[in-house]
Amino acid sequence: MAESPACSLACNSASARFSASSALASACGVLGISGTAARATEVGTAVLGYTEPDRVSALEAIVDAAHEFANGRTANLHFVFDALSGASANGATPASFTQTFTRPSGSGGYTTPPGETPLDDTFRDTRFAVTAGAGTPLGRMNKLNASLYFSTEHDYTSLGGNASFTRDFNKRNTTVALRAAYFDDTINPEGGRPVPLSPMEPPSGEGGDDDKALEKAWQPGNGKKQTLDLGAGVTQVIDKQTIAYFGYTFSDVSGYQTDPYKIVSVVDPVTGDPALSANPADPLPYLFESRPDARTKHVFYTRLVRALGRNNLQLSYRYTNDDWGIGTHMLEGRWRYNFGSGAYLQPHVRWYTQAAADFYRRYLVDGDALPTHVSADYRLGDMQTWTFGLMHGRPVATDMELTVRFEYYMQTGDSYPADAIGVLRNYDLFPTVDAFILQVGFNFRL
Repeated sequence: MAESPACSLACNSASARFSASSALASACGVLGISGTAARATEVGTAVLGYTEPDRVSALEAIVDAAHEFANGRTANLHFVFDALSGASANGATPASFTQTFTRPSGSGGYTTPPGETPLDDTFRDTRFAVTAGAGTPLGRMNKLNASLYFSTEHDYTSLGGNASFTRDFNKRNTTVALRAAYFDDTINPEGGRPVPLSPMEPPSGEGGDDDKALEKAWQPGNGKKQTLDLGAGVTQVIDKQTIAYFGYTFSDVSGYQTDPYKIVSVVDPVTGDPALSANPADPLPYLFESRPDARTKHVFYTRLVRALGRNNLQLSYRYTNDDWGIGTHMLEGRWRYNFGSGAYLQPHVRWYTQAAADFYRRYLVDGDALPTHVSADYRLGDMQTWTFGLMHGRPVATDMELTVRFEYYMQTGDSYPADAIGVLRNYDLFPTVDAFILQVGFNFRL
């Protein structure tokens, strides 16, 4: 998946703490992990705010609970709630005149002033996700972990599960892990699934008998998508101060992967403006995007953790490539400075670069043959991102910790392509996206 400033967060309240503890106890019973003395129960909570100025804002709450039993078995629960709102780029290009777009429901529309990037301001969503897992030792050197996952939002539902097997070697200085995961997703877009490369019709009630036209533009039924991940990793103790990890994941995705809310502009080959028809009853010069229904991805990841006195340094690198043509590199570093009081300060920097998908095109030219697949979604384009952050944590009581994290995210791309047509040479075709993240967390042990 392409780089995205999407984020995770969590909620902290007395009721959330009680619910998490109760749910954890219930889950332990269901999983057959009961009747032995507990060693520890750890609960982590956080609330995170995320904002892209003039675009998307999000509020997320997370509760994590993990329990270890005397026999070495473990159980964990993970709850997430997201609320998002704001405006997102619909994929169309700026124009020298005011543009009107149809809302996803097909009823009503929204406008974009001349020269500005078209943003769909109807974006609203909430998501709830829960993961329940358990682990059990298999002898002295092996362990098996498994979990189930469920998430739902107004137009998307996901069910999945994963299992991993780990084995220690070399006097426990080497650990090998094997992992498999499977997810089955159902996509039910607002207004239905548009036929790929079909034209956006005028809003209902404008330009003739649009309701019939809109009916013909939708595909029947919901979209389905399946994902299979297979991974392997090795953790190696290098010396008393250094640990390294090396991992590989193979991912196979099949099914509906088109974004039903994204469009591509069809522009005049001379002026660069949308190729409007003289007849207001004709479809608008925007086509719904089309993506392949299969994707294979390879991910290579490595991390090095080095203790430097009472402090530590973490460095990581990730490389991905897929058969869509997307290739990425990610470098990340964290330096944790520990104070004698148990408090710490952790700066963080992350760099990411991405090569565009083979079918990424900022626009189509009127009169040219249509490609089989095309998307103007900036998340599939050439880009670079930087993230700079600082996290502070401190104990507030025995077995209790308060954390605060702030991050700044910046995403850039090719704003003024050399081959832009007509008026498009004057417009920013890949605007910089800035985002600010603030998270407050509270962790405790029972």
